[in-house]
Amino acid sequence: MASAIVAIGDELLSGFTLDTNSHWLAERLRILGHPLLRVAQVRDREPDIADEIRRNLADPDVDTVFSMGGLGPTPDDRTFGAMALALGRELVVWEEVRARIERRLERMLEAGLVDSADLNEGHLRMASIPADPTEVLRNRVGTAPGVLYEVDGTRLFVLPGIPQEMKAIFSEEIEPKYLVGGSASTVLELRLTFAVEGRFYQVMRELQGSHPDVAVGSYPNWDTKELVIRVTGQDASRVEDALKIVRRQAEALGYKV
Repeated sequence: MASAIVAIGDELLSGFTLDTNSHWLAERLRILGHPLLRVAQVRDREPDIADEIRRNLADPDVDTVFSMGGLGPTPDDRTFGAMALALGRELVVWEEVRARIERRLERMLEAGLVDSADLNEGHLRMASIPADPTEVLRNRVGTAPGVLYEVDGTRLFVLPGIPQEMKAIFSEEIEPKYLVGGSASTVLELRLTFAVEGRFYQVMRELQGSHPDVAVGSYPNWDTKELVIRVTGQDASRVEDALKIVRRQAEALGYKV
């Protein structure tokens, strides 16, 4: 079983904002032993978001979906509406979230950061979530909530797109409750200086047949003049064996390893 990420926002697809959230989350999932199957970026359009969420919920190979972005107070924040569409549920004002937003506004008013602590339409948008959540997740550093839904055995986490908020909710609420007990994959690398990537084609092709349970990739770095050959798999002994085969090939080619 694997995870999927749905990163939401016009700014991602327009090239204005780099999707560092997906990069960070992919690394955390790998370390925690929860492999990532796919990452999708979608526009701030309710039908587009809903279609991508339905696609992942219907995928038998996916047991966890993370959506990120579009939970703010402005009209272009449409994720909760899209989730309601995808799940076939009504939007309801969640009192706990509304009260938390109100308390935060009061603190901001005391600090002179806002002119009023009254809730406006934008604030109520942030507190309006699809009905019957499995859990509303605490956001310690921001206003928008994280929300968990369980749909036919698949977990759907709806998270804000602000990196500090997403990381806090994931680290404090999701990781310790839902992602413990995973078995992290073994990752080994061989780094070669001034190595020609094409010279390793044959050995990598042979490993596809002899070690189908191991992923072998080559990654040239033009800045450091290095070729990185990375071997990944769940069975440490198989990963080590595959790397030995690559290392022998590198030595036979005259590279210093």
